[in-house]
Amino acid sequence: MDSEQQQHLIEQLIPLLREKDFDDIFNRLTQDENSNRRFLLKMEIKRKCTPCRRVIDMRDELGEECLVHEFEGITHFMPAEAIGLFQSQCYLYRDTYTLGVNEALQHWQKHPQSKGDGSLPPPASPFRQYDVNPIPFASYYGRRQERMHFSSPVLIKFQDGEKLFAKSSDLSLGGMRVSVPYLPSYHTGAQVEVFFTGLERDTPNPVLHQPVGYQILGEESKEGKYWLRLVRSGEQPAFDAFLSDFIDANKIRYRVSVDYLLSAAIIKGYEQFYLPRMTGMPLFFGTGDNPNLEIALRTENNQHLLEYWRDEKNRDALAGLFSAERMKQLCPAPGTTVETLIYCFSHTVRSHIYFFSATAEELRQSGLTALFFQVGSRRPSWRVYKFSLEACELREADVGQLQGLENPQLQDILLLERLKQIGYCGLLQDISQESLREEFRQEGEFSNNANELQRFGHDLGAAPYEIETLHYVQLRKEARYIHKTAVAIKHNGRAWLGWTRDISAHGMQIELEEAFEGEKDDIVTLALPRLQELSKSMDLQRLPYRLVSINLTRTMLHLCIEGDPERHIGRQFFSLLIESNQNKLKAAQEQRRYRGMARALRNIYTHHIFSTPVYINKLKGAPKPASVGHAPQDRSLSRLLRACAEKGDQDNLYPLFHGDLLKQLIMNPLRAIEREDKPQEEEVYIASLRTPAGLPVFSSRLASSFQDMAEKRSFIELALRQGEFYSVLVGISRTGRPDTNFIANELDYIAKFAIHKARKLEEELWSVVGVGELTDTSQATLFRLGITPPIN
Repeated sequence: MDSEQQQHLIEQLIPLLREKDFDDIFNRLTQDENSNRRFLLKMEIKRKCTPCRRVIDMRDELGEECLVHEFEGITHFMPAEAIGLFQSQCYLYRDTYTLGVNEALQHWQKHPQSKGDGSLPPPASPFRQYDVNPIPFASYYGRRQERMHFSSPVLIKFQDGEKLFAKSSDLSLGGMRVSVPYLPSYHTGAQVEVFFTGLERDTPNPVLHQPVGYQILGEESKEGKYWLRLVRSGEQPAFDAFLSDFIDANKIRYRVSVDYLLSAAIIKGYEQFYLPRMTGMPLFFGTGDNPNLEIALRTENNQHLLEYWRDEKNRDALAGLFSAERMKQLCPAPGTTVETLIYCFSHTVRSHIYFFSATAEELRQSGLTALFFQVGSRRPSWRVYKFSLEACELREADVGQLQGLENPQLQDILLLERLKQIGYCGLLQDISQESLREEFRQEGEFSNNANELQRFGHDLGAAPYEIETLHYVQLRKEARYIHKTAVAIKHNGRAWLGWTRDISAHGMQIELEEAFEGEKDDIVTLALPRLQELSKSMDLQRLPYRLVSINLTRTMLHLCIEGDPERHIGRQFFSLLIESNQNKLKAAQEQRRYRGMARALRNIYTHHIFSTPVYINKLKGAPKPASVGHAPQDRSLSRLLRACAEKGDQDNLYPLFHGDLLKQLIMNPLRAIEREDKPQEEEVYIASLRTPAGLPVFSSRLASSFQDMAEKRSFIELALRQGEFYSVLVGISRTGRPDTNFIANELDYIAKFAIHKARKLEEELWSVVGVGELTDTSQATLFRLGITPPIN
């Protein structure tokens, strides 16, 4: 243990000295240390707890600021701020003046920022450096109306007859913020009537003679000042028309507030960083008790899920995972979330692929868990998925403006009708880890016959579904174009015939008639007989390409050029072909059935984000986690992320990243990967313990750091006996440039009224250098190891 780790652990232990079971807490937190290190830790804590008789005298430096403070018969001379620190430190050391207290005061005295301004940094906490700000996804919908800073007298009349004289602070068609002399007694949602007395005096209009209905949304207070937030209720078309004209006519005279738009742009910008890089696949299902899979939303990082679920004829078979019988069991009630684990493998017989899958609940009920794990985990096709599902609503698609059009186009009508057929939003995540494969294999003989697993086989010919591609800034090195032409591939003395599916200057996707015999990163030779007829100056019969990926049936290959790109004949030829046929070639992602569908699905999913994105920013100094994305509703990791937060509206990543874990899980991988690379993933185990006083204590380790399954099981069972256990899959990928095209309208409007805020927004988005993803795998870990958590 290095000195930094030792100091970090001591800082965590010192606040726990007052606990009666401190010795037990010490043993739990240091159970992974050897006896020598534990001895050194005890000696350092004992040293800091040694009673001290030294006088603290700061009069030479701080002079008249110093006050006399007597404690345990010793007279000290310190400023008021230092006395506060002295008292808080003595409390930590069981109400005793110790060497640790003295050293804390010496540190404060030498701290350059603590002199001159009278400010005192709070006692050092190991948690504060892990505080992060929440990014509330989908919180900006319905907040599009312009707000104008406008101060004018108003009279608020409550239902009980009470009247309150106030002043408007900002004003929009949908609501207002009013400054009040005090906070009245009210309940959220209470109806009030507002008389615009000042506006009526300055702008005489009959419509202002009548009160306007509002509801109280909430309150704000700052530095002894108070505000109420009101939202319009009821319909008053005449007043709406007057207010709309008034705001339009006075935009120049009164400052327009762009804060609501600024908040929306920031959230959208962060959403656009995460959504293309999430590894899970958003899925959208129909309505009813056993809905069918309707649409999958493809991103740059979840393409592998679609590749896995293709049969020998290259047909999409993902819908077979969601049979009518299974969906009956999985459909959630409104306002609830269903989560399950799905275990899968495939079996190939005479070039036919047969898929098998079972949920954790199905395996428990059948009693075939051990057999399924034993048979499936031995196959290369073994996969473990986490599936989450919630009911969704049409309003979440944010296409309400189309419903108000007088003459909507046919495409808009079709889009709305299609979206009305969507009733559920889900996420399918591949949480398989090659390092865990052995843990599924149990020793011993099985009385069951492998044929009993036939009940988990999928029906042949899965129902069709649609695939939409997420809109995001095009960060590929180049576009791919759909083009089919004959191709012959040679490798290790054999040849295969096939055709191209899509092409680009630097690579292609091809489909073969027979299974290919080769592995990833093999170098192959390509011949393009039909395209050779188009060029006599280039030899297209011996083109070197490298195999990037291959599907399960080994008939679908992704290839990229091999060798110097500048001299590669294939790159030169396809660059010329694409450039000369821009009007004829169709980009691979342009196949869309409904205009606006991908955007609508994206909007729906932001209301149901099932994983937790973590954003790594580099504004000043070294990169560090700065914020996390939040779903509108709590998720399984929400309580863990709030456990160490100082404020209720913050999150804290201490349980996940304390000690060296931040470097191991985030910083080191981030330095090693490029933007085009797949996310790096690692799992962390967390024991969340609590002292009798309710103080949080965490012991966290990389899953890969355990010597064997027995040590891993011991860690988990101890955590469950004394608190809670979490396992979290942490993924990290590097970002590219922010998708400012997506928020271009907001940026332009903000720049029109507050150019400095637009610049600050862009600066914040450009500071994001990495996006992490936190996925709760606790249930998967417990089920794999056969551990049943105790019932509290």
